Order: sequence, then C-alpha cells, then structure tokens
Amino acid sequence: MNESPLVYVIYGTPGSGRREVIFDLIDGGIDPKSNVLFFRPEGETQTPFDEQIDALENTTTIEWSLDNAKIKHGQISAAPDYIIFLAAGESDPSDIAEALKSWIDHNNCQIGRLITVVNCTFLQHTPAAQSWYDACIHFSDAVLLNRRDGADNKWIKDFQQGYQKRCSPARFILVKKGKVANPAEVLDPEARRLSFFFDELLPIEEDGLDEEEQPDDIKPDKYIERLESGHRAHPVPDIRKLL
Repeated sequence: MNESPLVYVIYGTPGSGRREVIFDLIDGGIDPKSNVLFFRPEGETQTPFDEQIDALENTTTIEWSLDNAKIKHGQISAAPDYIIFLAAGESDPSDIAEALKSWIDHNNCQIGRLITVVNCTFLQHTPAAQSWYDACIHFSDAVLLNRRDGADNKWIKDFQQGYQKRCSPARFILVKKGKVANPAEVLDPEARRLSFFFDELLPIEEDGLDEEEQPDDIKPDKYIERLESGHRAHPVPDIRKLL
C-alpha cells in the first residue's frame, strides 16, 4: 500500500443506496489517477452499482468479512491512495468501528471519514431503528440523507435538528438521484464526529476528578466501552430484526 492511505467507512442499511453513493464519491470526488481499494462485504446482495464501481479504472474491489472483531480479506495486490470500506448493512456499527481501528493501526493507514447513508423513508416508518442510526452517526463525520421520496419534509428537518440540539458536529447532506452536490467536500478528511475513538489524543490527567467527570477525549468511547462481563456498556439494537 502507499504511505498512509486514507480510509473511509460507509454505514447504512441494505437498500439505502450506499453503493450508488460510493460510485458518485469515487467518480466525482477522487482524481482518476489515484488508486482506490473498495472493500465490499462478503455475501451481501449486489446491485447494478457494484458493476459500475468494478468498471472504474482506478478502483480495485476486494471482499471482506468480520470474524471475532477482526477484519478478514484476501491478499491486497494494489497500492491504494484511498480505501473505502462498505460496512455490511446488517452489522453492528460499534463492532465495525472497533475492528477498523485495529486494522487501520496495523496497516499504517489514516482515517479519512466515516459516513452514514440514511434511508429516510425506512427510518421514518421504522422509528425503532433510530438507536442503530444514533450509533452510526456517533462515529460519522458526514450524514447523507437518501431515499427521501417516501419521507415527510418536516420529518427530515426534525431529524437533522434533533442531532443539532445534541451538538452533533457532523455535516448533514442531501442525496439527489444517488449524487451529492460536492463529492470532494464529503471526502474532505476534516474530523466532524462526536467520537474520539479514531483520534490520536494525548490524555491530560485531571487530578481530583472522578471517572465520569473526566473530559470526553479521555473517557472510553460510549459505544466501544465494555463491562466486566465483556458485553457493551451501551449495546446497539440488532438491525436485522427491523429490516
């Protein structure tokens, strides 16, 4: 691999239009001379956009899977400048984040951005999925609002304002016909996520403060933290039961 390639992670449920967005980001936001390695989740149903991604001359596709919190994939022969991981649509975003950070550190890469593609129609009609999306957006720098045809404009506005009230720094961007207005802006590696999990921060000791009073940047990440039992402190709902 090239020195410190940028790694991008795409969250979203099946049917949310993740692949069409990925095609748009590569085709419209990355220099054709830059090499892209696209990690596609093993066993997930493909769409016509898989063929379009595979047809991009600067892109190599490789399948990957998650096994015991570790990323497994075939041999990498390309030397990428950009790496795009499509998270399996039925996966736990916390498990993906934890495994990706280990993989990134092991392979001398840098995190570019984590991106959530929201199926607005599905989420409006399946409010129980909100907690799953909360976890995805906790890790995300950009939130792409897609599949809006069956969602109310008021719901979409309230959805965005809900995160703004919680001081989410993520960018919320509309997707129109599978495209964003400025793909390069979405790929800009500026960190805009609530989570500090992927950031290299120097801990500052705050004498006299209890653990819950420590600054957020030295606390365990909310969704990564585990109890003594080994279970997550804040488990994410199984999205498979809602699809």
